Amino acid sequence: MMRRGKAWGAAVRTREGSISTTGHRLPEFDGWRTLPLVRGVLALGETVVLGTRATLWGATERGDESGDGYTRGGLALTVLIAVVAVLGVFGLLPAVVVKAAGIDNALLFSTVEGLIRLGILVGYLWLLSRSAAVARVFAYHGAEHMTIHAFEHGRPLVPAEIRRFDRRHPRCGTAFLLTVVLVTILAHALVGNPGWGLLIASRVLGLPLVAAVAYETIRFAGRHQDTLVGRILMAPGSWLQGITTNEPTDDMIEVAVAALEATLAAEELSPVTAEDAVAIGGAA
Repeated sequence: MMRRGKAWGAAVRTREGSISTTGHRLPEFDGWRTLPLVRGVLALGETVVLGTRATLWGATERGDESGDGYTRGGLALTVLIAVVAVLGVFGLLPAVVVKAAGIDNALLFSTVEGLIRLGILVGYLWLLSRSAAVARVFAYHGAEHMTIHAFEHGRPLVPAEIRRFDRRHPRCGTAFLLTVVLVTILAHALVGNPGWGLLIASRVLGLPLVAAVAYETIRFAGRHQDTLVGRILMAPGSWLQGITTNEPTDDMIEVAVAALEATLAAEELSPVTAEDAVAIGGAA
């Protein structure tokens, strides 16, 4: 799946060996997408919804039993369960554990809480990577990143050229999650060790704001990836992508290219060429 600007696209290889694609424009939301912090919250919500939608669409195209289409109600329920799990396990649980342990110092409280949250994230992703099926998904993840790199550098979108690029990319969901963890350590240090009411409110209601700051951070890193500051900001996410990306096969790269082309088509852009990529690259 790819997203660029105001459009998104996805591609899947069917059981017959062909590649099926879909592409759609995103809701406009007027000028909200250009507002710092607000655009991060929008991007976070859309990522959850579009990721679920693309997964169900892909299953349908492959003819899997689980992929018999989606309804608005089913999609809403899936997203609701995911949000509750994130807020409960990732957002609130670490704070409750540290609070129950009786740690009072504000900096130590937020640091230990952040380390627990980091452990949950890294441990979960590492366990996922042990699965052969998920390892294949992570290879497709690498193909997406390599394809975007090639597009941004104006290279022909063919496997031989795409393989020249790194499978890690600064504007990645994995990097985003890790940046959220690091930002929460600083943000929660300002709150200190409050009572239970403020603790729960800050960890649940404050998560969108923390995510918005994290989004702006990786956006800045992506635009300045050739500078020292950009490389420093990218380093933690790049390390974690060592777990969540694998080297893809050529047929996986072909699917990633098809997803990118579907996204560009949804933006009503001309077919991708090296010249076009130089002119419009950098935002995929």
